[in-house]
Amino acid sequence: MDSADAGLHFDAALSYGWTIADGAEERILHPDEVTRTLLVEAVRTATERHPVLHVHEAQWSANECLSKKITTDDRLTVTGHVELSLSAATEAQARARYRARERVYLEEAERTARLEVLQERLATPGLGLAWWLDRHAPSKGTAHPKQWTRELIESYEELATALRRDRTAVETEEGALLRARVEEALTLVEEPEAAGRFAYYLGDYMTHVMGRSPSA
Repeated sequence: MDSADAGLHFDAALSYGWTIADGAEERILHPDEVTRTLLVEAVRTATERHPVLHVHEAQWSANECLSKKITTDDRLTVTGHVELSLSAATEAQARARYRARERVYLEEAERTARLEVLQERLATPGLGLAWWLDRHAPSKGTAHPKQWTRELIESYEELATALRRDRTAVETEEGALLRARVEEALTLVEEPEAAGRFAYYLGDYMTHVMGRSPSA
């Protein structure tokens, strides 16, 4: 039986019975097959809402549906009961999938927390710029340290402005694009070794984030 987890299924043992309606004997040739089809559909409708590891909940839900006689086909009345179980292989696959999903959730939560810290630092008056310059101090081999510093200050001001706008703006398609660009830039900022690349691509970032180049 289908579960809420794509590709993972419950094993089902059905017990059932049927009563042919008066006068319908000649209109139904295979009552057993009809009964099984109706039962399987009723059980599937209940189980597909439950994760595959929630066997007991899925079984209760299915039998709750089967507690009412099935009269979908006017030629017979169907009653039934189902017992659900999991094969060892299905259970192992489901648990491995859930562990992988939890890892993804934790990684995303950690990344979100890092970005929130970066946002707070960038938006802190009096400290944001100092932190930004300290994090991206030019290396000894920088050919034009004054230009580097000027571009870093411009990039800080642009990003801080974009962040403040992002916090107060109503979400639109343009706003979603702005958010994506800001998060892309913040993610790049997280990598100290990428400082050179950040400065090199500053013009492109500012064009996308603010709609103009730093020198405009």
